[in-house]
Amino acid sequence: MSQDTNSPNMNDEKRAALADAAWALLATHNIDQIELEMVSDMAGIDHGLAGAVGGSVQRLLLAKMAALDHQTVLETYGDIQHEDTVSIREKIIEGLLHRFETYAPYRQQIENLNRAARRHPELALRLFDGLEAVVRRILVMSGDPVRGLQGMLRVKGVIGVVLTVARVWMKDDGADLAATM
Repeated sequence: MSQDTNSPNMNDEKRAALADAAWALLATHNIDQIELEMVSDMAGIDHGLAGAVGGSVQRLLLAKMAALDHQTVLETYGDIQHEDTVSIREKIIEGLLHRFETYAPYRQQIENLNRAARRHPELALRLFDGLEAVVRRILVMSGDPVRGLQGMLRVKGVIGVVLTVARVWMKDDGADLAATM
């Protein structure tokens, strides 16, 4: 049996490179036009390995969004962790606004995903699941334990706010996102 010289970390790096390539292609292509081979060629990764570590274009795009959300949550946590005088509500708002700032350079990708989600219900469900996960993380890091039925309802309520504000954000061309805020 031959041993693979690729470490798990190397495969994580390749998956991240594939996700970055898929994300870049989404800026100029409809999701239905992006093939895994295009992504692997752009990332400079063997087609077979791209399939093994990436799975599908949709999975790569969702992985990129998860990475952006992870970055957002950690950056926000760094900003608010020692802010004892700031309310939980203000910390939640800071986390949500930071997420909009993180995604600001990627409005075209978000628009293309929104259009694709209307044609692909499974994508819509996965996007909603990712949004729910990041909202839950923002609430927990802000000091809201989101336990039980009330916690679940708070998460759903914040998701409703995010979806409503996202419509404004998509049209907000200001560098300071004043209309979104």
